[in-house]
Amino acid sequence: MSRLLRIGIDRAATVGQKSGLGWYVERLHGALEQLPSDYEWVPITTIKKNLRTPQRILWDQVGLPLVAATKHIDGLFVPAFSAPHFNKPIVMTTHDIYGVLYPEQFSAAARWYWSKLLPQSMRRAQQLLCISEQTKGDIIEHLRIPEDRLQVIPLAAGDAFRVVDDTTWIEARLRELHVNTPFILSVGTREPRKNYERLLEAFAHSSRGDVTLVIVGKEGWRTEGITEKIQRYRLHGAVQSIDYCSEEQLVALYNACLFFVMPSLYEGFGLPALEAMSCGAPVVVSQNSSLPEVVGDAGMLFDPHNVSEIRARMDMLFTDMERRTQMQQRSVERAKEFSWKKTAEATLDVFKKVFV
Repeated sequence: MSRLLRIGIDRAATVGQKSGLGWYVERLHGALEQLPSDYEWVPITTIKKNLRTPQRILWDQVGLPLVAATKHIDGLFVPAFSAPHFNKPIVMTTHDIYGVLYPEQFSAAARWYWSKLLPQSMRRAQQLLCISEQTKGDIIEHLRIPEDRLQVIPLAAGDAFRVVDDTTWIEARLRELHVNTPFILSVGTREPRKNYERLLEAFAHSSRGDVTLVIVGKEGWRTEGITEKIQRYRLHGAVQSIDYCSEEQLVALYNACLFFVMPSLYEGFGLPALEAMSCGAPVVVSQNSSLPEVVGDAGMLFDPHNVSEIRARMDMLFTDMERRTQMQQRSVERAKEFSWKKTAEATLDVFKKVFV
């Protein structure tokens, strides 16, 4: 009987407080282990803490191949960041190429990663997984990588993201976060592409009544504009920022919010929107990049550059309870079309072509 092929999985993104990339690695790895295959999954987990960009580049290009070589693997799966030079086949996931499109929004080290290291890594890999048609199209257009080396495999929400009927449980989680109802919710790192400044301006002029805006996400860079908008429109008591919350707390927030809003200027996928739909939240999102792919006809769209349009969509949901109820039902049905089992099965199909 032939031995199972050993496939190394870089799990550096799962260390510390996991972001969207970390959850992708965690959930995909777990789903792969549930599928019958001819592979042995070999986690590469030497990293013990969150890495900043220069440290992450050093790990990807030096640490990862050195550790992988000691594992006697037959292939390497790089689910985030960049792929190293390695003497075995590589499959790599590309989540987006935002930094290629908008380099002015990044530090010098990050610009080098986006302009040089990431494109080289993508050309080095035998096959690239793209999390949306948007990402695939951007790669073809801007990096000229042949379409036959790209495979679109959407993400999914974790099993924990579901409609919860236990109001006592939800209220307990909200108390832990000091969040009062009613509120609307947005999730994502506080950085320019999340477009929070326009959201705050639209929220300030909306018919919000006593509704608050809760933003969940780590503080990124260039957040001074967010602070300025809160001060200008006197929103201190109406806006609550939460740097990080547990998965349980996030599930409670999605379940309890009046609606979820995602005003991003660009998303490779927009997983928070899918998580929100899985929890039955009405969703209103930007009409650009991958977000229409994710929400389908379940969500409401707006031009993220148009403050008046953002405000009009929010006002519609603030005042129309019947519409919110209809959108809640559509959200749940749309979310059922995505699952980590489907994602893992499609990923395994790619592996079967590369790791032989």
